[in-house]
Amino acid sequence: MKSFLVLSLLLSCLTAGAVTNAPPAGLPKWEIGLFGGAARIPHYRGADEYKWYAFPLPYFVYRGEIVQADKEGIRGLFYKGKWLETDFSLSGNPPVRDGHGVREGMPDLDPLVEIGPVARLYLFRGKTVKSIYGEAALRAVESIDMDTFEPRYEGLHATLSLVLAGYVPRPGSPWRLGMKAGVDFADDNYNGYFYSVEEQYVRPGRPAYQSRGGYDGCSISGWVSRKLSEDLTVSLYGRVDNVEGAVFEDSPLVRRDSNFTIGAALIWKIIESETRVRFKP
Repeated sequence: MKSFLVLSLLLSCLTAGAVTNAPPAGLPKWEIGLFGGAARIPHYRGADEYKWYAFPLPYFVYRGEIVQADKEGIRGLFYKGKWLETDFSLSGNPPVRDGHGVREGMPDLDPLVEIGPVARLYLFRGKTVKSIYGEAALRAVESIDMDTFEPRYEGLHATLSLVLAGYVPRPGSPWRLGMKAGVDFADDNYNGYFYSVEEQYVRPGRPAYQSRGGYDGCSISGWVSRKLSEDLTVSLYGRVDNVEGAVFEDSPLVRRDSNFTIGAALIWKIIESETRVRFKP
C-alpha cells in the first residue's frame, strides 16, 4: 500500500507527458513498463521536515473508452467531449512515521487515499502547446491503518487548478515541458488530520489547537521530460507549496510558509499493444 501511494504521488508528477507523445498513427491502447523514481517530499504542507523516496516500480497505462489508467491515476470517464471532460479519479499521500521533530509523541500519519470526481474544461488545444485546461476536483479522503489495513474517513479535499499539459519546443522534439498552478480547500476533518493538536499531546511550544475548514494554500509545479529513445524517458519535477493565509497557518505544527518538492524519474516502456487509439490527453 505504501509503495502504491508513493507511486501515485510521484508518477503523476514525474511522468507527465512522458508516455503521451502521440505519433501520427496514434498511441498504443495499453503499455507496461518500469518506473524508477526519487523525490524529496515534505512530511506535509507547512512542515520543516522532509523525506527521500527512491525505488523502482512497475507502471501500467490503459487508454480505453470508459476506463483509463495513466499518469493521473486510475480514472473512470463519465463524459468526454471536445472541451469538457468529467471523470472519477484516485490518488494518495505517503505516510509520515517519525517519532521526533514537531510531532514528537503524536500519532503517526497513515497513508491517505483520495477518491472522487474531477472536471476539466479545456481552454486550448494545439501542436506546440498540447493543451491548457482548468481542473476542479473534489475527493473523499480515507487513511489506511498500516497494521490492520482498516480505512478511516478523514474528510474532503478540493482543488482548483490551471494546467499547461505539455509544451513541445518544435515538431519532433524529444523535449516536453508542463506547468500547473492551483489552490486547495478542505474541511475541518482533513485539516485536523495534519494540523490539530489534542490536549493529551500538548507540550511546551506545542499548545492545543483545533483546525478549521477552508482555504489550504496554493502551489505551482513544473516538469520537463526528454525521450532518450523510443522506450526510455527521463523526467525532472519541481513544486512549491505555500500556506500563507491558510486556515491552519497558526497551527503549532506549521513551521514554514513554503515547501519545495524535487524529483526525478527514469521511465522504461517494456511492452505495448499493437492496437492504436486516437487519444487527446
